Amino acid sequence: MRHPFRRAALLGCVLAAAACSSGTPQEFDRRAASFVGRPEADVVAGFGVPSRTYDGDGRRLLQYELATPSAAPAIRPSIGLGIGGWGSGVGLGTGLGFGGYAVPDLCVLVFESREGRIAGFSRNGPGCVAKAA
Repeated sequence: MRHPFRRAALLGCVLAAAACSSGTPQEFDRRAASFVGRPEADVVAGFGVPSRTYDGDGRRLLQYELATPSAAPAIRPSIGLGIGGWGSGVGLGTGLGFGGYAVPDLCVLVFESREGRIAGFSRNGPGCVAKAA
């Protein structure tokens, strides 16, 4: 017996993932690079208060921990118990649940400041992406 619902569910997952694509790391880098050479205060104005700072060796590091919604659909395994309606019977089944809370993609962004001006940046994590403006 064919299961048309399975095909529809699979197609829905593929389309949802394509529709929610988050952007590219290259665009993220382009936006972060726009702060290089600017005053440190511009980064704070744009991103808010950093999660952490480090001062040493004549430089200051401003660390931001960013979370973006995950592009992947939230899929959870489940087990269910059912009781028959017209006849008699009890059943036990398994399945996949769609929706709910997806773990966000994280990004750690660190700006390096020297003498009050941004000298560079580094990033790490799957959430370090941005859509082209």
